[in-house]
Amino acid sequence: MDYLYQIEDRDGVRFSWNVWPSSRIDASVSRMVAPLGAMYTPLKRGSNVPMVFYEPVQCKGSCKTYLNPYCAVDFNAKIWICPFCFQRNQFPPHYAGMSQTNLPAELLPTVTTIEYVVTRNQPLLPPAFLFVVDTCLRQEEMKAVKDSLLQALELIPPTACVGLITFGTTVNVYELAFSHYTKSYVFKGSGNDVPAEDVQRLLNLGQPGPAGKVQPNPNNSFIVPLQVAEMNIQTIFEELQRDPRPVQNDKRPLRSTGIAVSVAISLMQFTFGGSGGRIMVFTGGPPTQGPGLVVSEELKEAIRSHHDLNKEQAKHVNKATKFYDECAIRAARNGHAVDVFSCALDQTGLMEMRRLCRETGGLMVLCEGFEHEVFQKSLVKLFDKDEQGHLQMGLNATLEVIPSRELRIAGAIGNMTSLNVKNQHVGETEIGLGGTAAWRACALDYNSSFGFYFEVVNAHGNPIPKGQNGMVQFLTTYQHPMGQKILRVTTVAHTWADTGSGAGLRALLPGFDQEATAALMARLVVWKQEREDINPIRWLDRHLIQLMHRFGDFRKNDPMSFQTPAEMNVYPQFMFYLRRGPLIQVFNNTPDETVFFRHCLLKETVSNALVMIQPTLDSYTLDNDPVPVLLSATSVNAKNILMLDTFFHIIIHYGSAIAEWRRAGYHTQPEYENLRELLEMPVGDAEELMKDRNPLPMYVECDQNTSQARFLIASLDPDVTHKAQPATTADAQTVFTEDVNLQVFIDFLKKRVVE
Repeated sequence: MDYLYQIEDRDGVRFSWNVWPSSRIDASVSRMVAPLGAMYTPLKRGSNVPMVFYEPVQCKGSCKTYLNPYCAVDFNAKIWICPFCFQRNQFPPHYAGMSQTNLPAELLPTVTTIEYVVTRNQPLLPPAFLFVVDTCLRQEEMKAVKDSLLQALELIPPTACVGLITFGTTVNVYELAFSHYTKSYVFKGSGNDVPAEDVQRLLNLGQPGPAGKVQPNPNNSFIVPLQVAEMNIQTIFEELQRDPRPVQNDKRPLRSTGIAVSVAISLMQFTFGGSGGRIMVFTGGPPTQGPGLVVSEELKEAIRSHHDLNKEQAKHVNKATKFYDECAIRAARNGHAVDVFSCALDQTGLMEMRRLCRETGGLMVLCEGFEHEVFQKSLVKLFDKDEQGHLQMGLNATLEVIPSRELRIAGAIGNMTSLNVKNQHVGETEIGLGGTAAWRACALDYNSSFGFYFEVVNAHGNPIPKGQNGMVQFLTTYQHPMGQKILRVTTVAHTWADTGSGAGLRALLPGFDQEATAALMARLVVWKQEREDINPIRWLDRHLIQLMHRFGDFRKNDPMSFQTPAEMNVYPQFMFYLRRGPLIQVFNNTPDETVFFRHCLLKETVSNALVMIQPTLDSYTLDNDPVPVLLSATSVNAKNILMLDTFFHIIIHYGSAIAEWRRAGYHTQPEYENLRELLEMPVGDAEELMKDRNPLPMYVECDQNTSQARFLIASLDPDVTHKAQPATTADAQTVFTEDVNLQVFIDFLKKRVVE
């Protein structure tokens, strides 16, 4: 696996199969079972990726790929041969001094990923940040959100542009360029949506364009450079008050979230349309009036639950979802990400708004309130800077995938939208966002990842020449926070398997990446669960049985003879935890929580996705160094501290004996220095884990047999229950559940595979 991690560190790519079947028949789902796919992280920051300041060299053939280390080069004739379409291309004049000992960066064997700064005909536009703030909050919440926004202003570059919209009963758009006093334009929160043309006309936005169309104009009074409006917007934040409309005890506040989002998208459309920007929505409750209404203002009407959705009793869902879907399409078309900070004890309508973030690549944060550190630190993390002082984000990005002629693109699954680019690289099979070779993600960070799926189209009787590789080139164009347009080119090559030999499909096994496959399958089952009428658990079980039947060793009708291939030894375990985790199961979660969990899955890297699928558990004791332990009830005992990482939560669980020593204050006494170090160690490790996460996970400290210990117990393999307690597990934690444990699952899997 080490070489797979090295490739990921260098190129940000993990393929499910790293040796590819050479024919359409061998690559079919019925034979290979697990899809041929790749997890790609466009802005992966591992090894140093060179950045050059000249135009890239593109193939003149039909493939339109770029010069890369896999090209054959004739140094005398200054010609290079494209490995995708085998077109012969002439080098441009500025490559005249090139030789075998003086290679340009893009031909160095180790430089399979390179970035070009595209300067030709590219105006430098700063990023735009439009804050859309809920004012229907408690006074304490209002103060917390104002303090966080003032802190965010200190992190935004002075050249970046900022704007402000507030919403409650009405929607207020602030004219930040007007500094004499606070001036805003008010839109009615109830009634129908406000068309984009009306917003443009009322706010006098845009500039005349060809054919009478209005073009975006960044020179406006509402979204202005921070260095110009900093004092004004700070004053507005400091003076911002709660929505003045009184709220009766049996009613909810009138919250016009739908109108606010729609007006924000229109405002960005006519000011920074086609340029990078973020619309940042801060909401403390559900929309209760106007388009996008999720629940009425009457408290006697409960907000929808999973039960209501299953019974089709959620009367506002379809209409609200349709409205926010249309808003998401508009925002993605304009190149703007929509971030939603949902901070409330109750649901806020994230389920209906989910495509606002998914279609645009925006950030989704879910926590209990604006006073919670999850919100405060996640907002600050969004504006993290690199060593050069630049924001760690890419904006208004497009991703294009170009495979070699033996492959076609089946589709992609991730937080992005299709650009409907149909060309010779698009396959007949559609998986996820299919029927296209290009997608848009309006915001990227260093962990933003996308799952791409391929199909092999090479005919069974058409052997591939020996030594010829299968190729894929990933092209990512994005706007740097400093305004430049960057083209990132990643080229990967893999060998073809000789499945016609005696090994058959087993020739693929040495290249199987079970971690990447688990991440790709998790995305696929979540996609299907949301869009198709399937039972996700049965679908995963059927997939696992077929995969083990295809590649396992066994004698028919003899479960004891079954042996899992070494390359797949933990894959069944991944599927076991996936099928019982919150990505699939909705029990004990609200629809908003389920949407949040799945949004994170569709955004994150392979390693982070694996933590969501199978949480990690580390044990800390006085006698030994910290060690990973089984995610099992047998790992819980009175004299250890456990740290559980589910990606969404980090739990520090103190065994009952450790908790007693802590309450007695032994760790404060000099002779018990080792106990103090033991108590501090998991806390320090948890802080290190949280540094690289956005959104920040919820941090919980709990003692054994207390109510909050449920966060840990719910994730454990229930191999010690009230019905089954092995004699060797007298000190283990009892889990009260009817779920089967991992061993029962594996035994049943073996039985089904050998039948």
